[in-house]
Amino acid sequence: MSLLRNIGPLAAASFATGTQTYVFAGLLGEMASELGVGIGTAGQLATAYAVTFALAAPLLGGLLAARERRGVLLAALLAVAVLNLAAAAAMGFAALLGLRIAAGIAAAAITPIASAAAIALVPPAQRGRALAMVSSGMVVAFILGIPLGSAIGGLFGWRATFLFAAVLALGAALLVRLALPVVQPGPRSPGALADALGSPSVRACLLITLLGFTATFTVVAYIGPVVTALTGATGAGVGAFQACIGLGALLGVPLGGVLADRGLGRPALAGAFTAMVATLAAYTLLLGGVAAGVAPALLGLVILVGAAALFLVMPIIQARLAEAAPAAAPLLLGLNGSMVFLGQGAGALIGGLVTDHAGTPAIGLVGAAIAVIGLGLALAARPRPRLAPAGG
Repeated sequence: MSLLRNIGPLAAASFATGTQTYVFAGLLGEMASELGVGIGTAGQLATAYAVTFALAAPLLGGLLAARERRGVLLAALLAVAVLNLAAAAAMGFAALLGLRIAAGIAAAAITPIASAAAIALVPPAQRGRALAMVSSGMVVAFILGIPLGSAIGGLFGWRATFLFAAVLALGAALLVRLALPVVQPGPRSPGALADALGSPSVRACLLITLLGFTATFTVVAYIGPVVTALTGATGAGVGAFQACIGLGALLGVPLGGVLADRGLGRPALAGAFTAMVATLAAYTLLLGGVAAGVAPALLGLVILVGAAALFLVMPIIQARLAEAAPAAAPLLLGLNGSMVFLGQGAGALIGGLVTDHAGTPAIGLVGAAIAVIGLGLALAARPRPRLAPAGG
């Protein structure tokens, strides 16, 4: 119960952040039409946000390392709310792109700080589960937040999705202010991050995260057009399939946390990437007309299994990084968050280029090829022994 009480506000912050990241994904076609751009170009709104997050997270991690965690989260959530309100009123693609870049900067202060606060609030034996609980906020975003945003957008237009995201950010800010205890930063160790990044296994962990999200978001960033092509659904119909991402993640995140705490990370990572390869290739088969009569049901299953595989990876990698270099854990988790969003941005960019030049069916095979590289790295990587604190 104390775990839920302490970590719940952090999960709420993760939920609000996750929802606003892709709240518009199910309405790319409508957005592209109104803004006068192609679907591939509209998809770069996700790329701009994600790449900005990836670049800003390590910088903000260093700048904010000495700041009290609750205050940082509160300020960042309020900034996200204001920027989403502005996005709802944006008058053109360029303005909306700029606001998404600004939102990426604000969100970059939320995810790594929430993970660092979770580590500070629980004993070492509960770190895997605490990190999984924070990640569960992103899971609920895919189950509830993003699909509900698609439904709201289907009823009231795509601008309403950003209003919805702003309300969620304000709600999370209120919960953080009222329910999260003050979390002071831990002792700083200037040499710890450099020591940790000198480890091949730490670098491998970061690369595994990057490859997993790049592979998956080559398709997921364009899930709206994929669902419409296979089923004819739009708006709330797309939201129902987006919910399968969240349901899969709901299975993967807690399982990954348990496997991390039990020392079974390596076989779990190998199994997860094998599943990613299979499910991503399946998108190309379905879009190519294979099993056309049952494509909607198979599409739901493919989305579910692929999401479970991806989100199983997250707590395992986070726990490995926190264990490898405790003194550098906040910065390492910030870098891992950068890999998550850099992967999302790279996947959206690759998927957009493939869609515009080779057609939507090709995005599955490209994603699967990237996942094969991740599988090889997952099989080769081994956790390293815990690093001693710098200067110790």
